[in-house]
Amino acid sequence: MTPEDAAAWSLSRLNTALYHHYDRREHDAVLEFFAPDALYELRGRKMRGHAEILDGLNARPRPEQTTRHIVAATHFHAIGDTTAQGTITLLGYGGPTPTGPEPAPYTARNGGHIFELTDNYRLDKGRWKITQRIARQILVPISD
Repeated sequence: MTPEDAAAWSLSRLNTALYHHYDRREHDAVLEFFAPDALYELRGRKMRGHAEILDGLNARPRPEQTTRHIVAATHFHAIGDTTAQGTITLLGYGGPTPTGPEPAPYTARNGGHIFELTDNYRLDKGRWKITQRIARQILVPISD
């Protein structure tokens, strides 16, 4: 495996692990994937640094809503020794948390959004961190 392939694998793993914790509302674990001075732009809001990003995470919909994300179409188009850039397609779904053994239904109104993430990364003490993430919604469901 080339050093570039190893970095791409690490960056892919970073993103799947981030959304694993994000979907489970483990916000402290999510912060570990961002550099302390990272810029995160989401839905017109610019959050800089761990404190502002944590505020944004805590402002998410209520815990009785289940959220799941699918990380797809990862493409890391510039990988250097200590920096990288990439684009990721992110599919997100949300709905009421199931109360029994069956899955809860969700409507197109609150599920199925698609974002394009434009990221910059930096290698910090042997671990990749997000230094800038711009999340741009590119497809939304039509209303019922």
